[in-house]
Amino acid sequence: MALPKLNESPKYSLTIPSTRQEVRFRPYLVKEEKVLMIAMESEDQSKIFNAIADTIEACIEEPIAKNKLTTFDIEYMFVQIRSKSVGESIDLDLPCNKCETPNAINIKLDDVKVDIPEIENVIKINDDISIQMQWPSFAIIADKELLENNSGTEQTFRMVAKCIDAVLTEDERITFKDESYADQMAFIESLSSQQFNEIRKFIELLPTMEHKVNFNCVSCGEENEITLRGMSDFF
Repeated sequence: MALPKLNESPKYSLTIPSTRQEVRFRPYLVKEEKVLMIAMESEDQSKIFNAIADTIEACIEEPIAKNKLTTFDIEYMFVQIRSKSVGESIDLDLPCNKCETPNAINIKLDDVKVDIPEIENVIKINDDISIQMQWPSFAIIADKELLENNSGTEQTFRMVAKCIDAVLTEDERITFKDESYADQMAFIESLSSQQFNEIRKFIELLPTMEHKVNFNCVSCGEENEITLRGMSDFF
């Protein structure tokens, strides 16, 4: 007689922030937790990102293109899945802004949200050319070449190239990823400082999972407001 399979049926639902698609999911199981733990122990950011995305893909009932999920999709979805797998709240020690005393704070993960700003994703360069931008996807952030490059300037240029979806002219739409890396860099380097800064502004407004915490310090009584952003602030 075969052993029964446990906890395989989806029980919960969430909404993917970037697409507003509602999907059903199950908590992650020991087999996924083991992969996550091994990735965390490696301290390899690419392996960690891939393990998180693989866990999401395994737990979601509907087929999803994980490489097209944005970074904030990945953050939010993983936190929601983790909340049903490990516990619906987490305990953090947050330092007081005044005296730096750690304060024990309990955060309910269901309260964590992603706010997507109203922002135009087409940037006009001149009368003839515009650039269509895209939020960085999981595939971009998990790119080992991008992660392992130690130059901050080079990382910025690579990130800009990854976030350009297309160059628009009066006659055609040129998909940026279809061009060679050399041609991509040549195009970016031909921008004026003002034009380049407009592109950087789009990237800097990247939505992220965040949650505001208000507390009075247990030591000095100071009123604190701290905003937690991204998975690294929560775990």
